[in-house]
Amino acid sequence: MSDFLEIDEKKKTIKKLNLEDLSIENLKEYILELQEEIKRIKTEIDLKQSSISDAEKYFK
Repeated sequence: MSDFLEIDEKKKTIKKLNLEDLSIENLKEYILELQEEIKRIKTEIDLKQSSISDAEKYFK
């Protein structure tokens, strides 16, 4: 991800942007980047859920 996000390493969070400072084109680009990040996060969640399911099969 890119120029838009600042990470707070201590809190493991993303700092909020002042959207008023961005142009319409920047806002559209930001939305696209966030949508890609959401896809990446969903993939990671699926992988972790699959790992949990696999582990539960062995510990029943």
